[in-house]
Amino acid sequence: DVEGLDAGRKVAILASAAFNSRVTFEDVYTEGITKITATDIEYAKEMGCTIKLLGVAKDTPEGIEARVHPMLIDSNHPLATVNDSYNAVFVHGNMLGDAMFYGSGAGKLPTASAVVGDIVDAAKHLHVNIVTNWNSTPAVLKPLDEVTGRFFVRIKKEAAEEAKKVFGDVEIISLGQLPQECAFITDEMTQGAFEEKLAQIGDQVLAKIRVKD
Repeated sequence: DVEGLDAGRKVAILASAAFNSRVTFEDVYTEGITKITATDIEYAKEMGCTIKLLGVAKDTPEGIEARVHPMLIDSNHPLATVNDSYNAVFVHGNMLGDAMFYGSGAGKLPTASAVVGDIVDAAKHLHVNIVTNWNSTPAVLKPLDEVTGRFFVRIKKEAAEEAKKVFGDVEIISLGQLPQECAFITDEMTQGAFEEKLAQIGDQVLAKIRVKD
């Protein structure tokens, strides 16, 4: 799912069911992995992280967050071990805490199993209305500029001091094999504030990736 389109549709369905509102694919901010480079992966390894394409849905007082994009994630996080054709849904509940549901997400046999399971379920409930937590009312969405988080930023080496002035006393990360550049991770801030600060560095920015806490 290079462009994140499949994940975006799944986020829309899951958010609609979980939050009792109608979230459509068009509501989901979607960013694929086409801009991720081998250099980004090297930085991730240096920091004990990996890069995953994640779909995120959150119910907040300001509205529902629905987005898909690459994220830096700690290598010890359960989602970091999800590879190949496997998918996982990681859930955090007020009472439940953290839980993860993991299994095959592609392939002819897993897909056929899911389809046949739905057909059998429908056949067992002919002429029966099954109550679901689904509301046709359009969801109130939280603007992307107001979504908070931390960000990994790669910059040209000569911009390191400027980055510290703009983003505060961030820790500069360097790789010996890449002497012409460096990177840092910001404190938590809104997407809007991050973009405003990033604009002050301008063409010194090489890459940016969100960080999962």
